[in-house]
Amino acid sequence: MEKEKLVIKLAHEGKTTREIAKQVHISLRDISKLIRKETGDDDEDDDFVTKEKQKHDENEKEREKETRLKFLSPYARSFQMFKDRKPLEDVAIELDLDTDTVLFYYKDYLRLLRMGWLVKIYYDLKNDFPIFFYLYKRIKKEDLNKHDITDLLKNQHDLKFMEHRVDLYSDFIRGQQLQKQHLEQDIDRLKDKMSRLNHLNFKSGCALSPNSIYLAGIEPIIVLD
Repeated sequence: MEKEKLVIKLAHEGKTTREIAKQVHISLRDISKLIRKETGDDDEDDDFVTKEKQKHDENEKEREKETRLKFLSPYARSFQMFKDRKPLEDVAIELDLDTDTVLFYYKDYLRLLRMGWLVKIYYDLKNDFPIFFYLYKRIKKEDLNKHDITDLLKNQHDLKFMEHRVDLYSDFIRGQQLQKQHLEQDIDRLKDKMSRLNHLNFKSGCALSPNSIYLAGIEPIIVLD
């Protein structure tokens, strides 16, 4: 009974299940049952134990990290704090560093991050690195900014679109030219037939007969009123 009261008391104090187990010397499952009984939740639920174990493991890792950092130099400890996104003033206070030293360490940290990005870019480019370097030199030589590069890419896209439209119009024009040639040939044939018809009419000196029209190679046209 005394142990049960102590378990509940320690739980209310915010102790983890593992911490309570070390102090009271009973199993994690029994502790979780007592806590669930106290809170009115008597259902078997291993999630509570699992969460408590995860919480304990995280706390253990944090303590191990803090212990390891104590043996590192202020320079290395500042890098870890920068990585954890600690404010610069917290770094100065915790490591007992002056402002210039903190800023110097932070500058080195940022430089290391940029070098990391350069290494990543290099591995991403791989065999394309010479082309990338050539483009970089051309950009510097032409003094191009981000807006200029965006315009160049957009213009290149627009140029391809216009070239496609030119091809479509060219095909259309070629089709119209072919149709024009066919019409001109039809006109020439009609002119030739009319010339032969006039020649026959001149020789006969009379009105055109259906026979003469047939001889001229002209199909009779019937006009409907």
